[in-house]
Amino acid sequence: MTTAEQKRDHRRHQILDAAKAVFAERGFHNASINEIIKSAGIARGTFYLYFSSKDAVFQSILDSALVGLNAQIIGVDMSPGAEAPNVQLHQNVTRVLEYFLADRALIQLVITYGFAPDSESALGVDAFFGHVLELIERSLTYGMALGLVQKCDAGLCAAQILGSLRGGIQRLTTAQEDLDVAVVASQLVDFALYGVIARSQA
Repeated sequence: MTTAEQKRDHRRHQILDAAKAVFAERGFHNASINEIIKSAGIARGTFYLYFSSKDAVFQSILDSALVGLNAQIIGVDMSPGAEAPNVQLHQNVTRVLEYFLADRALIQLVITYGFAPDSESALGVDAFFGHVLELIERSLTYGMALGLVQKCDAGLCAAQILGSLRGGIQRLTTAQEDLDVAVVASQLVDFALYGVIARSQA
């Protein structure tokens, strides 16, 4: 990147961070561009150099989150000497949980739908989780091809895993006591692999 490109990239992220904080505090519907501009410490014209509307900046937040989420997931390594697949899966889930927990404003947006399930933000959040669902479904299909995952309806199982993941994130952020991310990740992986039946009874 040139210096000018770096400055533009920095300013764009500055606006995104400010908007994310405003959306998380006010909810998408109640947030205004004026509040985003004030939080970012920029002029109105500067905002419109990067984003055409409140919807556009919200969608950019979700797009960036999806890119960041994808970066946390590493394909299972089946080469000799690689760690066991369940260990690698645990590491992936831990990274995903830590990614969300590092950005509480993002959690506020994607878990609560910006405070209003019927608001404009709901469509964007639904699309975000639709992409996540596709990612999980592709992973399950790949796992079946490798013989690591039993034959199943990949779409249905993906929806169940996504529900567990969202529940785990919400649990981590709302629990009164401090929870260990690695322990929660382990429980989510165990649930996905074995359900709730004791392994001795499975």
